[in-house]
Order: sequence, then structure tokens, then C-alpha cells
Amino acid sequence: MNLLRCDLSEKFRNLLVFDASSSKVFFGGESGGKTVFRAENFEKSKMSRFLPEEFEKTVGNLDFAEPPRVIIGNGPGAFTGIKTGTAFFLAYIYSLGITKVETVSSFSFISALFDSAPADLRLVLIPFNKGEYFAAVLDKENRILRGDVFLKPPYENIFKLAESFGNRAFDVAAASECGGEFMPELKKIINIKELHFDTFKFDPEKFESLPGTKVVDIINTPYIINHIIQPANLDKDANFYVTDQLQEE
Repeated sequence: MNLLRCDLSEKFRNLLVFDASSSKVFFGGESGGKTVFRAENFEKSKMSRFLPEEFEKTVGNLDFAEPPRVIIGNGPGAFTGIKTGTAFFLAYIYSLGITKVETVSSFSFISALFDSAPADLRLVLIPFNKGEYFAAVLDKENRILRGDVFLKPPYENIFKLAESFGNRAFDVAAASECGGEFMPELKKIINIKELHFDTFKFDPEKFESLPGTKVVDIINTPYIINHIIQPANLDKDANFYVTDQLQEE
């Protein structure tokens, strides 16, 4: 059996997904028609202590007699959280005898966890430090149309982002509630139809068609963390953030 692709006729009898880019860690999967999913908020300093137990309570109920297809969100996000969470997850799947995984942008990963919404465009936000966010614009198929935009006060580059898509409406999706300092400014700039915070729904079929996945062999690429963090720079305040593509154009 192909470790990376299940026969569509079997419809996700073996799937395992994981993302630790935000304040919530997402994990779940499907096996033999049984689906499990969890979105758990861990204090980053305590993730290594509590994640293994909570993960086992959820994913331990699945039967992976046949190796699952594995999909990992590859950021952007908080470096420590991604590094800690991914280190645990890679150890877990290696214990199952799995050496090949698929990485995908966390923007697409998180977007796939929200139900279909009325607008054709979705602005996905991944909180970083207080008042700072990674942002990307995606379509309904979870394809990134504009990605890796770093937003921080006074959020001037969001004007440029909005101009790129004319006066089209957006749904806004975030892994956790966005702070009051940001949403009022955002509503002044873009036409928002719906806001989606903490309303997650795991649909295995959406993960079958996630765009932009990349296969990584964790044996031949031992430093897989390099694939988990998007290209980044340091600004004068030593903030770790992805390159703003709007500035590169």
C-alpha cells in the first residue's frame, strides 16, 4: 500500500494530520471509517509535558495496522511551538514505522478546518506576538493566492493587500480569537462577510485535496524542522517573521 496516498475508494481509512503553528495544536485522523480530531490550547512552556498524553487520548483510538497518510502543517507560526510540537509528532509517527510525510502551509491546513463560507476569498490569520499576525489570502479550495504577509501595528501593509483584490469580500478565519486592537482596523480596510474563530471541523476529504503538499523523507532529511519553518528574517527588534511578499514585489 502506498504510504502517502490512500485509494480514494477506501476514502481515508488511514489519515493522520498535525499542526502546531498557532496557540492551538491541531491533531486528528481517520482509520477504518472512524474519525477523531482535537484542537487543544497548550501553554508553549508546557506543551512537551501535556501534548503526548492528550494526543494519545485522541489519536490512540485509531487503528493504524496499515500506515496512514501523514500531513503536517509547516508554518509560519511561533518557532518554539512548531519545533516542540513537530519533534513530538515526528517521534510518534516514526514509532509507527512511517518515514515519509507530507508538509503543507499552515494557512491551507487551518483554512481546511473551517466550513464553507459565503465569500470567495478567505483571509487566514495566525497569531504571533501580541498584536502581530501572519496572514494569507486563500480561495475556497484552500489555495494560497497571497501568502506570508506579516502584520503588525499600524498594519499599513494590509491596505496594499486589500488593493490587490479590489473590493471583493473576505471571510476571516483564525486559529484563535484575534485581539480587539486588530479587528476594528481590519474592518475599516476590507469588506468582511463572516468571522470564524475557534469553529473547527475536521473533514478528511478536504485534506485529500490540500494544495501545495511536499513529500519529505524524515530518514534522509534528519533536520526536517528546516521544512517546517518558512523562510524568515529578523527585524531590528529581533522579531522572527516570514518575509513580507508585498514588499518584495
